[in-house]
Amino acid sequence: MKTVSIEPLEKEPWVKLPDGKDLKSWTREDEIVYNQINRQTEKTLFYRRTFDYLSCTDIVGDYYEFGCHRCRTFRMALSEARLHNLTNMRFYAFDSFQGLPSAEKSNAMEIWQQGALNTSEKEFMKMLNDHGLYLDKIETIKGFYQESLTDSLQQELLKKSSKIALVTIDCDLYESAVPVFTFIENILQEGAVVYIDDFFAGYKGSPLKGVSQAFFEFESKSQWGFYRHLDIGWWGRSFIVYKE
Repeated sequence: MKTVSIEPLEKEPWVKLPDGKDLKSWTREDEIVYNQINRQTEKTLFYRRTFDYLSCTDIVGDYYEFGCHRCRTFRMALSEARLHNLTNMRFYAFDSFQGLPSAEKSNAMEIWQQGALNTSEKEFMKMLNDHGLYLDKIETIKGFYQESLTDSLQQELLKKSSKIALVTIDCDLYESAVPVFTFIENILQEGAVVYIDDFFAGYKGSPLKGVSQAFFEFESKSQWGFYRHLDIGWWGRSFIVYKE
């Protein structure tokens, strides 16, 4: 009973639901697997829809990801880019590659502790090599964002004529998100998609805390407008960038 497919029935309750027999030996480990399958399915569907949008509306640019633990969404982006024949897209992975930094603000996620969610750069690149797509177009930028997201790096990317087509922001913490939004301001373009993975996570859904707070602060002073696009599961939301 770890499938995410919803099977219709020709009688009440009209969909097949797991019952006492199915769940008799259900454990916390089963729940974790069940949740991860559901969540990664939702994310895969988002990437499929968004790359279809980028392709059909001719949004030419690169993929940026801030927070690359386990290389899940990064591989989703690579696969969808290839399925849509986006041969000129480049892929930038921004991560400390040593887990989360210390957080000044409290949150409701016990796992968000300093050093948690740690995938090393070596592990990350091994997963990408095994995946085997666009290996010559991937660049990693290592470091905590307060230190790595410099003006000189931004200028270097702009000199390469890099513009964001899709940016995934999965940095969990307010402190991490603030420099990310500042950094992408001049690399965004009209029609780009901004996916915020932890829009409702970590702070009981409050828009006044965490990554949501950082986004709304950024939005209030940005040159860009952000129009609600898609919701991803219960936790994430994407926006399409437009010119005010």
